[in-house]
Amino acid sequence: FTGKSVNAKDTTAAGDTFFGYFVSALANGDNIQSAIDLANTAAALKVTRFGTADAITTVSEVTAFRP
Repeated sequence: FTGKSVNAKDTTAAGDTFFGYFVSALANGDNIQSAIDLANTAAALKVTRFGTADAITTVSEVTAFRP
């Protein structure tokens, strides 16, 4: 499982972001490893922003942020 190193500004909604992306990925047929990687990336990107629901990343932002 991979983690992402970022400069966190606000950890509010990081767990919600992780869980939402994780469950969505599983529902779309991803395996657990891929789902966790996607969720980690989404949560890492989210904490670089201030705010809650309005700061949760879009799928296109997460895809662009992934190496």
